Amino acid sequence: MLINFDFIIITAPKKVILKFYLLREKTYKGIPASQGISIGRAYLYARRQVNVSAQHIREEEVEKEIEEIKKAIEISLKELNKIFTISLERIGEKNSKIFEAQIEILKDNIFLDGVIKRVSGGLRSAGYVFSEEIDKLGSVFLKAKNDYLKERYTDIMDVKNRVLRNMRREKLVSKVEENAVIFAHELSPADTILFSRRKVQGYATDTGGVTSHAAIISRALRVPAVVGMKMISKNITTGDMVIIDGFDGTVIVNPNEKTIAEYTRKQEEFKHHESLLYEIIDLPCRTLDGKKLDITSNIEFIEEVDFVYNCGHCGIGLYRTEHLYMDKGGFPSQAEQIEEYTHIANITFPKTLTIRTFDLGGDKIFDDGHKETNPYLGWRGIRVSLDRLPEFKDQLRAMLISSVKKNIRVMLPMITSLEEVRRSKEIFSEVKTGLEEEGLFFDREMQLGIMLEVPSAFILARELAKEVDFFSIGTNDLIQYLLAVDRGNELISDMYQQFHPAVIRALKGIIDAAHEAKIPVSICGEMASVSHAVPVLVGMGIDELSVLPSVYPEIKQIVRSLNFEEAKKLVNRILKLSIESEIKEEIEEFFKEKIKPNII
Repeated sequence: MLINFDFIIITAPKKVILKFYLLREKTYKGIPASQGISIGRAYLYARRQVNVSAQHIREEEVEKEIEEIKKAIEISLKELNKIFTISLERIGEKNSKIFEAQIEILKDNIFLDGVIKRVSGGLRSAGYVFSEEIDKLGSVFLKAKNDYLKERYTDIMDVKNRVLRNMRREKLVSKVEENAVIFAHELSPADTILFSRRKVQGYATDTGGVTSHAAIISRALRVPAVVGMKMISKNITTGDMVIIDGFDGTVIVNPNEKTIAEYTRKQEEFKHHESLLYEIIDLPCRTLDGKKLDITSNIEFIEEVDFVYNCGHCGIGLYRTEHLYMDKGGFPSQAEQIEEYTHIANITFPKTLTIRTFDLGGDKIFDDGHKETNPYLGWRGIRVSLDRLPEFKDQLRAMLISSVKKNIRVMLPMITSLEEVRRSKEIFSEVKTGLEEEGLFFDREMQLGIMLEVPSAFILARELAKEVDFFSIGTNDLIQYLLAVDRGNELISDMYQQFHPAVIRALKGIIDAAHEAKIPVSICGEMASVSHAVPVLVGMGIDELSVLPSVYPEIKQIVRSLNFEEAKKLVNRILKLSIESEIKEEIEEFFKEKIKPNII
């Protein structure tokens, strides 16, 4: 029997042909939500959705219906409290707050009283009324224009299904084999926590994004996850051999021996890197010939702060504050911000915490009622802050009040002109003066820096450097704007080139401008976390690399295996090249020859 995996030409029974066809290796793409690699057997989890009809009831049935909904809520609260206890043990208090939120919904007497009144007055079944009322609550989140709030809809629906299931006295599903890889249309936070007790090795779902609580919990549990795969649950069978690559969002079904060997090697390398973390954590970050630089972390979610504290205890080179806006669906209060910033500053101390002011707009949804044809070139970043002065001042004030330990510095996003910087400095000074008049303590020497992420900032770098205390380069937007490439556009995504000669020259120009003005410069964009970019950035003289927490040990390891003088020579060579492929070849050759693996 001859089998070719491009064509199947066999004289064999149809069932045999179908079996070989179905077992071909297939690759699917999704959104990487939690890093790592898992190889194992799939378990297809179908969480039952409970539906209710608009059932009318008789007057004499009202009391029974009310008792039924109360009993179902009581059982649901017991379940959620148990899950909350398990969650506290596994992922800590901050990561477990979603279960507290679900518990609070079911403890809301006003909500429950509204359900009971409708059951009594409308003579409808309690299950139907409860379903309708909680759907109203969920629809508020579903209609939201930002992804974070939309993800909360799933959390609300989980509460609904739990109560309705308990009204029917249906038991929770599911005996999952230990060490399985879970596939599902969607997973609730409770699913993710309960499966963790079965030593689940990974997750892949049709729905969800990086802000879903299932994704956040996966990261906290350090379990690889890929989400937003659309139809993966339709293309998997329990028992299939699968590989989940949480680094690039790939799921491979029925991998061949060669693929399994390749990913086993990657898995072992990743585990080895993880094991090295504790060995290099307290060692100085410097090259073999003594060049020192800082490696800090980018933080997007509060859950990641624990990793920085427990596994890296490094400084934070970029703390994004947009989630505070997204959590509330509007600007947070000054008190809420003070609580957040103080907490993170205390965890980070004595290292530095760099807080970026709200970078709303563009790819970070800003719901202000305005429709923009091209939000990437519209009302975003510092432009929003300078137009919304009360909120901007509140944020600056909160940062200053939180600076008791004097380890906070402020960073302004999307700077395009000197006028924006000077106006921001004036406002910063006004806020300081107000605090002084109130007699409040704050860090009067708090540094103010800017992100360079548009071509105009690169061109004006020397002038801008005279106005601020530090630079941070946002390579994601800088590359997009320099090359006029939307990397989310599949038609041209291959044109998003981190090693494009224009990008290399722009980075060198910005770093030189900063050093001429005697201010430090960091890279906080994605490029800082790319291993092959590290020799280039170090050779340019970068002072700080702010990286994803998960790659912190790898990047530190590369820096410690570099020779600064050799990296400078590499930069001088690639600055003379005009084609991206030639630059990449030069870097690849350098990496093979000069980077010593696993240097401790």
